[in-house]
Amino acid sequence: MFVTFSVTTLLVWLACHFIGDFAFQSTWMSMEKGKSWEVNFYHCATYTATFILFAHTSVLATLVLFGTHFVVDPLKARYKIIDPIWLDQALHIITILLILFFRF
Repeated sequence: MFVTFSVTTLLVWLACHFIGDFAFQSTWMSMEKGKSWEVNFYHCATYTATFILFAHTSVLATLVLFGTHFVVDPLKARYKIIDPIWLDQALHIITILLILFFRF
């Protein structure tokens, strides 16, 4: 079975990602999410809310977006396992592509 999704859908999801991960992330969140699980939670909730509002995600997609973001961001901000920002962003975009491909 070959699953497809429209370019428009992909662009909306990518816009949600960049808006949620950058535009809606305050300086406080950016500086503190690596030190505090609570702040990381707030950032991930804000990030995920962008998808709920504009991409109309399913419950499963929402959980996957939140969960993977909650794990990936500390790997960069807290534990320094992921160093370059492009790798962090690639992991988030791969998550989006998998959600769209498998239609969560």
